[in-house]
Amino acid sequence: MGTDSARGCDVETAPESKSLEARFCRQEFNIMSWTVAINHATVTTPILYASSVLTNANGQAGNAMLYGSTLICSLFFSTLIFGAVGSKKGLTLSMGLYSVYVLLFAVAAQLCDQRHESNGACIVGNAYQLPVNLAGALIGGIGAGILWTCQGAFFTSCCQRVAEAEHRCTSQITAELAGTFALIFLAAEAVVRASATILTKNAHLNYPIVFHIFGAVALISTMAFQVMATGDAGTAASASTASAGPCSKAFSALRQWKDPKTWFLQCTNLTFGFAAAWLGGYVGRNILTETLSSEFIGFAGAMLSALASVLSLGFGVVAKKLGKGPVLALGAVAFLCLALLSRFGHPKTWGWGVLAFYVMMGIGRAVYESTNKAIFADFFPGEKSAGAFANVFVFGTSASTLAFTFGASNQETEELVLLITFAVLTVPGYLLASLMKRREEASQAADSQAKDAAQSSV
Repeated sequence: MGTDSARGCDVETAPESKSLEARFCRQEFNIMSWTVAINHATVTTPILYASSVLTNANGQAGNAMLYGSTLICSLFFSTLIFGAVGSKKGLTLSMGLYSVYVLLFAVAAQLCDQRHESNGACIVGNAYQLPVNLAGALIGGIGAGILWTCQGAFFTSCCQRVAEAEHRCTSQITAELAGTFALIFLAAEAVVRASATILTKNAHLNYPIVFHIFGAVALISTMAFQVMATGDAGTAASASTASAGPCSKAFSALRQWKDPKTWFLQCTNLTFGFAAAWLGGYVGRNILTETLSSEFIGFAGAMLSALASVLSLGFGVVAKKLGKGPVLALGAVAFLCLALLSRFGHPKTWGWGVLAFYVMMGIGRAVYESTNKAIFADFFPGEKSAGAFANVFVFGTSASTLAFTFGASNQETEELVLLITFAVLTVPGYLLASLMKRREEASQAADSQAKDAAQSSV
């Protein structure tokens, strides 16, 4: 018998299980991964284009609304909805709302009265561009809040059931499946983003048509999930949440704020939130568009996602062998370099070298989507998972909402300072949370031994 040096638990003690339970859960996991990945890819692409395809103010305001409504839904309503309808219906509902957001973004993109002749950025928007974009962003944000809470609980339940069926340590399964999900998720994102550049630059389609196509793809993926998935793989998490009352469900994320580990682990989520907004709002419009063209936003985003897709699987392997801490540290360094070099490295003179910012974000994104979420599955298993994954998006979307608000009002320095601060605090926060977890486990083990000793003495 071997030992996982990173987590201190037993490795697989028998050949891989062929049980129906394990195969069923892995099949459900794959269906969820592919349909969610395709659906979500159509949503992240408009975020990248928003400040260029729409006017800068309207695009950043829409992104702020998107992340703000995600924040409110994640905090107060997502676990309530998850407890009421379960993971399958919750995912179907959220993916449907995502589809509406993409279609309304396509309409807003059509409401541009004047574009820049050389780079294609929207200079003057129609009077209806902002309200249409805000309405779509509100709907999309509600969908995001529901989706990631349901997906996180579904993922955690799958990991626990696969680990039991295959007689393996849960932390190994979370590392493996988190890497697999991130690979699929980011690969789909890369394909959709690349297709945006191909359709506009090579097929000569305008932006509204491209985003209407993406809206149709989002609807198809929603229907595919509804038809193909049974939803049974997430019933363990659903059942534990359903047993609680409505108020308990609504505030499950808030209750976890009493646990200091929740706060210490949020630095990666906060850093990612600020970095995503910085890349989409500042780097995309002020560096990439001016150095190359807005037509290359899709290509750069595709490169980012493709890199993150490949790295996420590799990071899953590294995390199983060395532990999740070193991988988390690499992501923090990548985010820090993105912040410092984009502001102080004179990037407008780099030419094609500006794509390095998307490489840095790809590294950080891979860590966020795989290792970071596996960490939350390890720290908050079982009935805690829904609230924990809601908090992942509460904190991440809080950061992005604040950052896009800064961007819309040209307060770039404040946004940059916060990005740098949380990147620096990521590793110390993880180390403190890990120390607390080990102490809690040691205390629980000591209490258990004391009870056993007392019972045996009787």
